[in-house]
Amino acid sequence: MSTGVIFGAQSSIQRELSTALDKRIVLFAGLSGVGKSLYIQQFAKMAAQQGRIVHLLQWDVTREAFQTEEILQKYPEIEGVTHSMIRKAVGLWARKGIAQWHQKYSDEKHILIGELPLIGNRLIEIVQRIDDAVEPFLASDQVQFFIPVPSQSVRQYIVNCRAQSIANPSHEREALDAPPSVVDSMWQQSKTLALSLGIKAEGDSPDYDPHLYLGAYQHLLQHRHTNALLIDEVLPTQDSVYELEAIASEINADAAQVQQIFAQLEARYSLEEVETMTDNWYQV
Repeated sequence: MSTGVIFGAQSSIQRELSTALDKRIVLFAGLSGVGKSLYIQQFAKMAAQQGRIVHLLQWDVTREAFQTEEILQKYPEIEGVTHSMIRKAVGLWARKGIAQWHQKYSDEKHILIGELPLIGNRLIEIVQRIDDAVEPFLASDQVQFFIPVPSQSVRQYIVNCRAQSIANPSHEREALDAPPSVVDSMWQQSKTLALSLGIKAEGDSPDYDPHLYLGAYQHLLQHRHTNALLIDEVLPTQDSVYELEAIASEINADAAQVQQIFAQLEARYSLEEVETMTDNWYQV
């Protein structure tokens, strides 16, 4: 397994990421197929080289605790899309999970690195302003968000590689990546949001426009400290982007916490109300 960082010493991406090495939390927000997992992997290596103890927050991992056989019978996945009740439950718990992590690992040598899809109510709660104990921390400069923004050609390369890795996974998590239909749906939702905000397309590609994509995510992250990572070259990877070294922990809910979140949601809202909230995920 390769252990080095693939960015060159003079890379603008490495310089940008280096500014966040002293943060408590660094999160990469973006669509599926823009390179979030690669940047998590590489930033984790950079942080470890600085003596930081790395912890992870990832949508696909965190939601696993909420997808037991019993829960899926009640709230099934449809055409590869996680049920709205599960999406809402995961997001609400994630804020509590971050607060618990911050308290448990209070020593500054610990750093939490993660990814936020946001589109379609996938951890959107982390960037929404909610009146709770963790909001001041999430809004502080101790928490840095990055938006990886690949060019059209780089994005197409990533999507092609993703399709190949789903079909022939070299790591168990590659098989769990969102299928092309979900990737396209997420892009269409972000495009619709950007156009509704008055952002104009800069290209003529129906599949991906970096300008529209960035504008949509800047809107979603308006209450957080955020920088864009403009990516115009394909980076030379060897191992799976999910190959991570020396990870101290991953943010996960236990069975009791999962049960508690669903009990609170079901007591307070009807399924129709939750669906309305997840349909309006972009309201931050």
